[in-house]
Amino acid sequence: MSEVHIRKDGLTLELSRDIAAPRHAVWRCWTDAELLKQWFCPKPWFVPEVDLDVRPGGRMNTVMAGPNGERFENTGMFLEVVDGERLTFTDAFAEGYVPREDAFMTGYVELSDCPDGVTRLVWGARHATAEGRDKHLEMGFEPGWTAASAQLAELAVSIAEKSNRSCAVPEPKAKVRTCLFFGEKGEEAADYYVSLLPGSRMETIVRPVPGGPVLVAEFTLAGTPYMILNGNPQVEPSHLTSISVLTEDQAETDRLWQALLKDGGEEGQCGWLKDRFGIHWQIVPRALPRLMQSGNPESAGRVSAALMKMKKIDISGLEAAA
Repeated sequence: MSEVHIRKDGLTLELSRDIAAPRHAVWRCWTDAELLKQWFCPKPWFVPEVDLDVRPGGRMNTVMAGPNGERFENTGMFLEVVDGERLTFTDAFAEGYVPREDAFMTGYVELSDCPDGVTRLVWGARHATAEGRDKHLEMGFEPGWTAASAQLAELAVSIAEKSNRSCAVPEPKAKVRTCLFFGEKGEEAADYYVSLLPGSRMETIVRPVPGGPVLVAEFTLAGTPYMILNGNPQVEPSHLTSISVLTEDQAETDRLWQALLKDGGEEGQCGWLKDRFGIHWQIVPRALPRLMQSGNPESAGRVSAALMKMKKIDISGLEAAA
């Protein structure tokens, strides 16, 4: 395990350690909400909720929960974001620079490259008062941040190993697959998509330069093959291609709808939406084709009219119209 260095300097408490993973992997652990949940507080505590908008003025809200039902909500905001290098955040403001009472600290993260693909992590907290600093020490700053940073290191290493599975162009596993063209963030999108549907998995990552950006990501969604081709900054989203998912019930419809709209997605009409990466989706309950193909033209017409008034499809509304 990497050696941890603790610095106590006036009102500042700081931890530093070397992580055996490239900087881009460590950065993802800080800026991807689903990854942050996995390491941000020491076990057996956990982070059930994270809401991030990683930009100056954007929100940094977390919930930490304990094994005995404890729950601490932390509302904050990013002050500084230097991609891949530096984050500064504070609980003195909420999103949009709205002042908050009883601010506890301003935190910062600095990442730098070391030899052999190692990343130096510097993670610190600046306090307004000595009382605030002492409270942080009493809360367990040193053992808590040491354990959390070890969890961060373990996660970053696993991400790096997964990213470097292949740097050569492999033989595609499927003869035919749909290709989605991305300007950037293709790997992030593919990882997110496979997390949404059972029976989904990443298959192959093509990374021409070790540790560099992905060129091709092959994956399956509920058994259907897709690939992402990454690297055209001029690409524009289009309705000409969409991913259509047949959902089993309203609960699955609601879950996918909310997940795909998260962090900047846009609602459309009749079950259509655009996710934050620009990909269009159709979230269609199986009840819709069943009701439309009932054999009763008048009933199908009423179902169609009800559908045209919906954004997310409401199964009970369709059934009432039928």
